Parts: sequence; C-alpha cells; structure tokens
Amino acid sequence: MKDNCGVFGIVSKGNIIDDLFLGTFYLQHRGQEYCGLSTFDGTRIKIRTHRGLVRETFRKDLSGLEGQMGIGHASLRDRQPVLVDSKLGEFTICFSGNIMNLEEISNDLKQRGHTFATGTAAEVLAQLIAGGKDFADGIEKMASTIRGSYAMAILTKDGVYAARDKRGYRPLILGKREDGVVAVASESCAFNNLFIKIERDVEPGEIVLLKDGEIKTLKKIKSDVIQYCAFEWIYIANAASIIDGQCVDIARKNTGSFLCKKAPADADIVCAVPNSGIGHAIGFAQESKIPYDNVFVKYDYASRSYTQPTQAERDREAKVKLIPVGPKIKGKRVVLCDDSIVRGTQMKNDLVVKLKTWGVKEIHVRIACPPLVAPCRYGISTREKKELAAYGRSVEEIRKYVGVDSLYYNTIEDVASSIGKPLDELCTSCWTDKYR
Repeated sequence: MKDNCGVFGIVSKGNIIDDLFLGTFYLQHRGQEYCGLSTFDGTRIKIRTHRGLVRETFRKDLSGLEGQMGIGHASLRDRQPVLVDSKLGEFTICFSGNIMNLEEISNDLKQRGHTFATGTAAEVLAQLIAGGKDFADGIEKMASTIRGSYAMAILTKDGVYAARDKRGYRPLILGKREDGVVAVASESCAFNNLFIKIERDVEPGEIVLLKDGEIKTLKKIKSDVIQYCAFEWIYIANAASIIDGQCVDIARKNTGSFLCKKAPADADIVCAVPNSGIGHAIGFAQESKIPYDNVFVKYDYASRSYTQPTQAERDREAKVKLIPVGPKIKGKRVVLCDDSIVRGTQMKNDLVVKLKTWGVKEIHVRIACPPLVAPCRYGISTREKKELAAYGRSVEEIRKYVGVDSLYYNTIEDVASSIGKPLDELCTSCWTDKYR
C-alpha cells in the first residue's frame, strides 16, 4: 500500500486554528484513514491526531490547539504529523509520498543506535532531518539518502519549512493572503475558501521557510529529470485545484475532448463514473454535442473507493457509492467516461451490471488515460501487476472481460497534450512499466 496524503501548513500573526482545520479538511480526498493537526503558540508545539475524517474528528476537538503556526495532515496509512525532539529542537513533520528504501534506512539507523516509537516513514524522515546542522541542511541530507518521493511540511518554533522532492512527483503549492498569512498545501483547493491566493508552486527540489508573512527559498536540490505525476490531473487531485500551473478541471475536459476526437460514439447520453470521471465526460459531451446527463449519482456519504486501505474495503465502497438513475437510461445508448480501469471488477461486476439491469441498450466506455500496466512506486495506491485488468490483456480482451460494446483509452501523448506539459516531464510509469 502506497501513500498519497494531503499536507497543509500555515503561518500568521493571529490564531490559525480555524484556517488550519479547514485547509486540512479540503485535502480530505487525498486520505481518509487518519488525520492530525500540530500548532505552535509561541511557547510550545502541540499535536493531536485521530483515526477517521478531519471534520468528523476535529470539529469539536480544536480547543487547546490555538497558535500562530501549524501543519495538518490527511492520511491513507498512518498518524501524522509526528513529533520529534532533537538537537535541532522540538518539531513536528508530515509528508506525502513513498520512500522505497525505507526498511534499509530504518535498519541502518537502528544499527547506529536510533530508536523509533512507530517506525513510520515520517518518523524515519524526521530522524534523518534531525541529523543536519540546521533544518535546511537536514532536509538536503535526507533527500540524498532516500529513494522515492515526498512533499513535506515541518513545524518548528522558527517557522514552517516545506520541501518537495527534486523530481517533483508530489505536488506542493504556496499561497499568501492580504492579512499576512502564508501557507503551503498539497493542492490549491485548500486555499480557495480561505481566500488565500496562489503565490507559486514549490519547485522540484526546493526547500522553503514560511515565516513572518514571507516565503523564503533556502536551498534547491538540482535534478536532471522532472517527473510530475500525470495521475494527479487524471484522478487524484480535486477538480478545483491548479497543479504546477495547470488547472485540473480543464485538463480533464481536454482528455474527454481527445477521447471524442479519437473514438466518437453514436449514443444518446454521455455520462460519468462520478466524481473523478465528470470532467472527462463533460469534455466528451461538449466535443460530441451529445447531451451530458447523470446516469450514476454518487451517494454523498460514500468515500473514494480507489484510496481505501484494503481490497475488501475498496470493493465494498465501489459497490455502494454509485446509484443508477434508472428511468432515464432504459433503451438508451450511453457513453460512460472514467479516469481509469484498474482491476476492472467495478466496471464488470457493478457498473455494467447496473446499467444492463436498468435496460441500457449499448455501453461505450471511454477512459481518460492509457491502460494501467504497472504499480506506481512514488505514491499512488495501485495493485500488483497480475491484479491489473491490462495485465496480459489487449484492449479488445479487456472490452470483452468487462462486457461493454466498445472501449477506448487515451494515449500517453493525448494525456500530455491535455495537461499541457511536455511528455518527458510527466511520470508515466504506471502506463509504460518504465521507471526513470
């Protein structure tokens, strides 16, 4: 199981607890298992974590967390932030990403006398950072030791440090508000309702300090390769976010337009697998002039099935979250747009079954990205190769397996054009099985 968590940090002259709570809440889509907030009130660093959703667990549990600086985390895997006391002083840390050589680093640190309370990636990263002469030096030393991806926020008594891995796999964005607030987040959607304006993205390899209303670059670790995760625009990110200068919702509409141009369909309705398929479907509908309509409605109290921690929970959530709108689809030919097909079981055993039960005449599936053929090493929750629908199957074999009338995937080139990034700056390993 890999990690795609949400990181938020904020610094102000006044109390930040409400903004910290909401900023972290608006990253809930990146992780639903654990959440945590940590603040500094000028005297001490405070930390509180919960199992569950941000709003559910913290809505009545913010008292005592008041402060002028803070970081928050929404997690798929473990409790963050993590508190560490070190020669650099006391600090808390949270991150999004995946450390491929975590076990190797952990064992090496243990051999050198380090002890761990949890053994989580965040705690191991904290120990590495604490070995530096200062926080910027520690982050740089940590970056030279690990293999993998990270976007992190560190709360200290001097300010909030933020850093992004040198290839830029995981997104991280900076913002400012007119009242002097400065903030950092995994996605800009965390800023919108707080009236924080986007300043810029943390550049790949950059280490910054948020302090006294300013954002200061401390160091920048160089890399010959940039590898933004293309799946952020296709699925992971909230549609309202802007990542590395590219609007997620516009990118998704572009993928739908490409799907229509490359594989039009004679149909009555264009629909989506909500919510991540909506932008792709709207793009297809606008290009084709076929009406877009709700065929499936996502139940408001369901979560994202793809980011559940176990396969049993993923299957259960996928089964319950989508409710068909039966009367409007009987006898219709539908184009069903989605971000991806992973194992194909949801499409085969749930969506197609529901559509056929309600009397749909034809089902034409259009997928925003190429077939998934390999697991991701850098943060997205994907399966082993043998579990993927595209493993050992052609597109025609997948079509027959899921039981639809036609099936088309965008190409890697279509995805790059839709996002508006050069192909060589996008990580496409889950579609190519090639890792740089």
